[in-house]
Amino acid sequence: MNDIKIAKREINKIALLTNPAAGKGLAKHKSNRAEARFHQLGVDVISIAGSSPENSAELAKEALDSGVDALVVCGGDGLINLALQAQANTDTPLGIIPAGTGNDHAREYGIPLDPERAAEVVVDGVSVRTDLGKMRTDDGHERYFGTCVTQGFDSIVTERANTISWPKGSARYVAAIVLEFLHFHSIPCRIFLDDELVVDEPITLAAVGNTRSYGGGMQICPDARHNDGLLDLTVLGRMNRYNVARKFPKIYTGNIRGEEGLSQYRAKKIRIEMPDMPVYADGDRFDVLPIEYTVEEHAGLYLIPRP
Repeated sequence: MNDIKIAKREINKIALLTNPAAGKGLAKHKSNRAEARFHQLGVDVISIAGSSPENSAELAKEALDSGVDALVVCGGDGLINLALQAQANTDTPLGIIPAGTGNDHAREYGIPLDPERAAEVVVDGVSVRTDLGKMRTDDGHERYFGTCVTQGFDSIVTERANTISWPKGSARYVAAIVLEFLHFHSIPCRIFLDDELVVDEPITLAAVGNTRSYGGGMQICPDARHNDGLLDLTVLGRMNRYNVARKFPKIYTGNIRGEEGLSQYRAKKIRIEMPDMPVYADGDRFDVLPIEYTVEEHAGLYLIPRP
């Protein structure tokens, strides 16, 4: 297990990356409140908001290259994931002003949801080194992730929800669950842990976790630790619709240890193969399987509350 690496930093100048659309439009409001608090605390702020994910990534990289003391993200887990692509393996810490719908990074590191208090955490300058997960497709497409990656029933539901224009909000995901549940069947799958085949049968869902939760607190990998040098894997095996419906409440609470049909593993390298299955990392679509997952120790650097 890795030692917890905590350090104290001087935070005098930050870049504040915002997604105005995150959190149903509340991100801009929270960003303004956080920025006002930064100014009260004597911190210089460079505000950046890209016109697209690609533009936001470019602006984040430029901000890091300019020599700011921290890159601060005001948005959801998807925007944090975008920032990680530029910030991973650097000596510039990542601060978080939670403003999304899931906020699982913030949940993992104890970041307050209140924007002024989250800004105070940034200025306090306590940083921690963590692991990050890394995904790689067979054609070489790579991306870091900070929390969890899902594939199977959950990612199919997300794909369906993204095509539904009505109802709005969280009801859209409920509708997607119902639509997919009616005709869902287990998916042929092969899973390798550190090059050893451990699963070769149809399954319902597989989740790879650097941390415990995704989707707004769903503890799909309840024993995952962000500094242990390993990735956790939870597999929901082949089962009928009735049993799937029974298992999901336990997945949400993390009460899955020893549960029939649910298997948990740990490894440094995980390969998952399912035919044309989409993969969602930190809540956003990455690519389709097959994908190899590895852990990159000490690649993450976050600003957190004092221990």
